[in-house]
Order: sequence, then structure tokens, then C-alpha cells
Amino acid sequence: MSITVEGLRFSYKNFSLRVDGLKFENSRITAIVGPNGAGKSTFLKCLASVVPVGRGMLKLDGRDLTAIDGRERARLISYVPQEQAPTFDYTVLDYVVMGRAAGLSLFSSPSDRDFRIAAEALDYVGLGHYAGRSHLQLSSGERRLVLIARALAQQSDIMLLDEPTTFLDPRHEMEIMELTRRLAGERKKTILVTLHSLEMAVRYSDSMIFMKKGEIIASGKPSAILSEELLEKVYDLKMRLVDFESRQLIIR
Repeated sequence: MSITVEGLRFSYKNFSLRVDGLKFENSRITAIVGPNGAGKSTFLKCLASVVPVGRGMLKLDGRDLTAIDGRERARLISYVPQEQAPTFDYTVLDYVVMGRAAGLSLFSSPSDRDFRIAAEALDYVGLGHYAGRSHLQLSSGERRLVLIARALAQQSDIMLLDEPTTFLDPRHEMEIMELTRRLAGERKKTILVTLHSLEMAVRYSDSMIFMKKGEIIASGKPSAILSEELLEKVYDLKMRLVDFESRQLIIR
């Protein structure tokens, strides 16, 4: 499933987002990068309908996003926030099965199939053995994986991940990005992920979007658009690009 952005505009006090034209295809990871306040998370929330957008600005396989019923939209797009602290002490499995809500009728309870799908999602992210554990007992990295498992349980074609690696140690950071790579390759997901780590973005994404002050500065394959001039323009900081073992390293 593809997402097409056409003339997207969104504003709130002292900030405006402008995205004229982009398209995101399935089986690909797009990393959205830029300094704090660039509009990365706001852009993702527009795509997820967390904040309202105007008619015709976003399309899913050619369908106007605003014309799609909320429950159907939840079956098409899953959104993984930066962090979500639960109010109640759910088990990990119960927390993940909440991802099945869009498929349930009003006042109905999750079926055995819903619990099976949630358990399979936990297994996929490597936390199947945590199913009965309290969600409150998890580390930050484990909570991020559980959030992704909950999104997987939605069985949506599009996954939007908002800074899933922030504040994680290098091992958990790589685990999250390796998982997104698997989801794009094995599950054919359309994945958009906002990142602070340029290194992770370059290493794992198929395409990158550089944002600054609510606008797109550059977009395309990392190998095609990445340059020292672009980095300085976006971050107001001189950086060097160094080739090392077929990879581009960014030195600050």
C-alpha cells in the first residue's frame, strides 16, 4: 500500500508544516530526519490522522484519507508513538491485544484468534516469553518492542514509528532498526520512521527525508542526496562524510 502526499498544510501556534509532494511505497523504509522542531513528529501525526488534515492532502492507494472511516483507517495504518506509559498494570499480552481493537465490534471482547495474533506479534519481536509479565516491569527498550508488537497485531500495511530508538543503548537501537528492516522485507510493510540518529537512518533506510522548520529540504536515496553541504544546511553544523567498509560515516 502506498501513501501519497499532495500539498499538505498544517499549522498551530508559531509553527507551519508544508509538504508539497511525496510518495511512499510498500516494502521500503523511509527515515525522516532533521533538527528538533523541524516538524518530523507533526508530519507523522498528520499521516496517522492523530491531527486533522484537509481533504485531498493524503491518499492511500489513491483514496482520500479523510474519506476513510476511522476503524478502517486503523486497519490500514498503525502508529507507534515515542513512548506510552499505561495507566493500568496490564500484562504484556493484554497490552498487545489492544492492537486488535479496530477489528472488534462495539462491546465485544477479543477472541481466541485476536489473542493468537497478539502472541504471534510478540514472538516476532522476540518477546513471546514476556506475555504474562507486567508491562510496568519492562525496560524502555522492551516497551518500544511491545509498542511495535501492538502495531503488528493491527495487521496494517503501513507502519509509522516516531523516534523508536531515542534514549536506547546501541544494542537496543540496532535491534529496533533490524526489526524494521525485517518488517519491510518479510511483511512488505510501508514504514516511515522519524530518527535523530543519522547513522541509523543512512544504514537502514531505503530513502531519507530531511526536514527543517516545517519544510522538506531534500528527499531521496541516501546515496543520492547525502552530502556535507546538505548536512550543514539542515543542522547548521559542519559535518564530514567518510567512506568506511562500503558505508558512509558521519563525523561531527
